[in-house]
Amino acid sequence: MTNLRVGVVGMGWGRLQLEAFRRVREFQVVALCDVEHARAQDIAREHKIEHVLADYRDLVARADVDLVSIAAPPDLHKPIAHAAIQAGKHVLVEKPLALNASDAGELLTAAEGAGIVHAVDFEMRFLPALAYGKELIEEEYLGQLLRVDVTMSTERPWGEHGNWAADDARGGGVLMELGSHFIDLLLWWFGAARAALAGRRTHFPTVKTATPSQSLHPTGGGRVTGDDAFWSVLQFERGGEALLNFVTGARRDAGWSICAYGSLGSLIVQSGQLLGRREGDREIARLPIPKRLELGDHPQDPLMWGMAKLFERVADKINRPRDAKPFPDFRAGVAVARVIDALRRASDEREWVEIT
Repeated sequence: MTNLRVGVVGMGWGRLQLEAFRRVREFQVVALCDVEHARAQDIAREHKIEHVLADYRDLVARADVDLVSIAAPPDLHKPIAHAAIQAGKHVLVEKPLALNASDAGELLTAAEGAGIVHAVDFEMRFLPALAYGKELIEEEYLGQLLRVDVTMSTERPWGEHGNWAADDARGGGVLMELGSHFIDLLLWWFGAARAALAGRRTHFPTVKTATPSQSLHPTGGGRVTGDDAFWSVLQFERGGEALLNFVTGARRDAGWSICAYGSLGSLIVQSGQLLGRREGDREIARLPIPKRLELGDHPQDPLMWGMAKLFERVADKINRPRDAKPFPDFRAGVAVARVIDALRRASDEREWVEIT
């Protein structure tokens, strides 16, 4: 077993990554990077991490860093990942992989050419209900897919606090930030999509409470340009379709749910539970999830534990490639980016768009 040394760029979502890396024995975080240097220093002291840098170029140049984990805003993913790949580092990137499919494809080509291990942090795949749902779908629990409905509503408008998450040009908005997770899940469950119809909306165009930070680069003028709601229809190459409906500022925190309906059965994921019903069953019922898919609960944060599961597989791919189990890599990031490109175009042009 080789101890793998990690440098993390971005101390927003990167803080949750630190908790996940702590739970994978082969990883040791040795360096942090954030343009808000004081914040990074405070986090480094808390986690007993020795090196703190303000420029990602200094981090990727370090000889004592084997893997670069990128948790910076999406518009910075491409330059940071390219620098890490050129330095011969393995790379983990938060979703979305890049701002568009062209940039994501360039990163995939560079990573494959360099022979490094690459991953995208689609950690929701490792949530037990979703992981078991994947297994059941492969076992033909649903039969032929008819339709899958994905819904999410939150009370607070997506862009109300400003920063990069409210800036469409920087990869902000609910489609890129939340929708990308569910698009990845749909492609993972049902295969490639061939066409899309969509509508993006910004119902709350004004920043309500600005929270300026050097590392976030607030949008100018207190305006929200990223979408805070979207709907879409995806048609899959193997048949069936998906309806996605995401709305924020709804004055109701209903969370998210996935309801998949097939010719032989139905599967519903809601509140961390998996429900199912097949022909002959009297009613829909909770399905017991195998213990091998369970996550830890100290602390009780499913997304953090999902990250830890993914990070374990990345470590295996680096140290024991023959034994490594699959995980979402840059190919998954490119596939999601292609769908998002099509959804954005379909919304702009108000017509069906082929996914290429």
